[in-house]
Amino acid sequence: MRLRLIVFALLAAASASAAADSVDLNLSSDTIEARYNSSVGFGEWTFGGLYNREQKDQVVNVGLLATGETRVGGSRIDAGLGGKLYATSIGNEEVLALGLGGQLRWFFGDGPFAVGGYGFFAPRVVTFLDGVRFWEAGVRAEIELIKNSFVYIGYRQVQVELDSGAKPNVDKGGFAGLQIKF
Repeated sequence: MRLRLIVFALLAAASASAAADSVDLNLSSDTIEARYNSSVGFGEWTFGGLYNREQKDQVVNVGLLATGETRVGGSRIDAGLGGKLYATSIGNEEVLALGLGGQLRWFFGDGPFAVGGYGFFAPRVVTFLDGVRFWEAGVRAEIELIKNSFVYIGYRQVQVELDSGAKPNVDKGGFAGLQIKF
């Protein structure tokens, strides 16, 4: 019940934004993840969710990242630093966590191919309810097929450390996806 209230509050906060600048959807054999990104004055606001059908586990997150772009040796690099608030339901346990971290995308030669990675970590001091720690990390390779539309493959791990000492994965493995910017 608590998780449903948290999810409702996160959805209500997400509806406050009027314009999105990208939608991102990826799939594996057991997992679906969707993310909606919107530009703010200094960076990016994100809202996302991940559902693991096999385990019935789920994660909902809202984040705010300071973002920027730079050029190095003819290549473009997009990066962001900030935090995400995570609400997680894993088994019969519920975890609320504030993860800090960042993301990076490197477009080789400023062309259509890029590699990227991200990571967010929430230690004990900012992990609540049934959890002790939370972390999410991933990498991906992507290609821009048409202007502002990317397809990609990647690998991610989302893990929670519970009060019991167990460290179950909400998700771990490869995925394929699509990102559309508008």
